[in-house]
Amino acid sequence: MSRILVLFLVTVLALSGIPGAVAQPTSLPHQTVLPVVLGIPGGTGRLGVDLRSTVPDTGLPYLAALGARWSRAGDLPWASVEPVRGTYRWEVLEGLEANIRRIRASGAEPIVIVQWTPPWAQRVPGRLCSPPAPEYQADFVRFVAAAAHRYADGPLAVHHWQIWNEPDFLPEQVGDDGSGCWATRAAPFYGGDAYGQALTQLYPAIKAANPRATVIAGGLAHFWPEETQTIGFLRGMLTAGAGDSFDMLSFSAYGMYQAADRVIYKSNSLRRELAAFGMGAKPLLAAEVGAVCYMNNRCQPEYRQYQADYAARIYAVTLALDLEGALWFTLAAPEPGFQHSHLIAQSDTLAPWPAYYALRNSARLLVDARSTGAPPQELDESQAELVQRLDFATDRGALYALWVPKTGTERPYALVVPPGARASCTAHLERPVPQTWDCSDSDGNGLVTMRVSSGAMYVEVRWH
Repeated sequence: MSRILVLFLVTVLALSGIPGAVAQPTSLPHQTVLPVVLGIPGGTGRLGVDLRSTVPDTGLPYLAALGARWSRAGDLPWASVEPVRGTYRWEVLEGLEANIRRIRASGAEPIVIVQWTPPWAQRVPGRLCSPPAPEYQADFVRFVAAAAHRYADGPLAVHHWQIWNEPDFLPEQVGDDGSGCWATRAAPFYGGDAYGQALTQLYPAIKAANPRATVIAGGLAHFWPEETQTIGFLRGMLTAGAGDSFDMLSFSAYGMYQAADRVIYKSNSLRRELAAFGMGAKPLLAAEVGAVCYMNNRCQPEYRQYQADYAARIYAVTLALDLEGALWFTLAAPEPGFQHSHLIAQSDTLAPWPAYYALRNSARLLVDARSTGAPPQELDESQAELVQRLDFATDRGALYALWVPKTGTERPYALVVPPGARASCTAHLERPVPQTWDCSDSDGNGLVTMRVSSGAMYVEVRWH
C-alpha cells in the first residue's frame, strides 16, 4: 500500500484537481447487494484486486463476480518469519496462508509481496522497510528461496512473487509498514543499483525453487510528474544487470493528475526507459490502481462519483495499453481504508460502493475484448472536456469505450458506424444493473449519436 507523507499528499492534492479536502464527510447511498456470478470466466482477463486477509469470507463472491485473474494476497514479512538469524517461524504466516488458500479456491492467482527486514539484517537500523545490509544479502536470498519452495504447489501455491513494494521511496518518506526504503539521495541511480543487484541473486534462486514462478520487480511508487528519483532508480536496476532478473515491472498509479490518467503517463514513461535499454517488450503490471481521496475523512461529496467514473474505464485503459494487468487497491476495508480507495465498505456487513459495480460491469462488457485502435492519449488540462474513445473487437462485433475526463462534464458525440448498423449502448455502470438500450442506426445515416459523460459509456456494434 502507498505510504506517502502528509505534506506530499497535500501538495499533490493542490496540483491534481482530484476530489479531496474542503467539505465534511457526506454519507452517500450504497446498496448491500450480493453479486451474482454471471458472464465472466474466472481468471481469464487482466483484472485483479488486492484482497486483505482481514476481509471476511463473505467478500469472496464479490471477488468471484469480478472474474479477477489474480489478487494480491498480502505481505510475506521476512522480519516475522526469521526474527532470529537461521530460524524460520512459518507458523506466523497462518493468516497469509489462509488468504492464499481462499484466493486460489476462488479461481484467482495470488500475488505475495516479500518485504520487512529483521533488525539483525537491516541496512537502515530500526526500520522494517530497510533493505538488507550487504553482509546479509545472502540470508535474504536464502529466505526468499525457502518461501518459493514452500509455496511451490498445492492449495498454497504462489506463482507470482513481488520483491518489495514501492522501493523507490526514501526511508524518511514512509512510515514503518515495510514498504520503501531502498532509495537513497545518491544520484544518478538513487539506490536502484542495489535493488537491481539483489534481483540478480533472487531471480535464479526463486526459479530454482519453483520454475513456474513469476518474479515481479518494483511496485514502483513512481513519483510523477517529477520522476527523476524513480527513473534514476529504474536505470540503476537495469545498469546493475537486472533486466533479465524480473519477469514483470510493476508500479502504482492512483487516479488523475488534472486531465492526466497516471496509469497512462506512468506506463509510457516506464516503457520509454525500458526501450532505451532494449527491453521495450518487458511486461508491465499496474500493481496498485484506484481513485483516492487524499485527505481521508474530509472528502468532497462528489468523490464517490469520481471513483465510480474512474472504475468504469480503468479496465478498458488497461487493455488498450496492453498492460499485463491492473489490480485495484483494495477490494474491501473498514472506513477510511487507504484514502477511501476500497470498493466495498467493511463493517458488520459488506456494502459495495458504486465503483465496485462500475468495475464489475466494465469487466463483463470487456470479457473477450481485444484492442484494435490507438492506445489512450496523454492529455493536458486543456483536453479535460474532450471525449476520449478506445476501440475494441469482441466475438460479437466492435466495442467502443467513451468518456470525458472531467468529472461532471457531458458532451455530444457521433460514432461513425456502417449505415443501418445494430448497436446497443450501456451507461451508468455504477449501478448494480447498468442502463442498456438499443442505439442502432435506425435512420441509416451511418451515425450513432449520444451524450458522453465522465461516467464511461460502452457502445457495442454487432457484426450480424
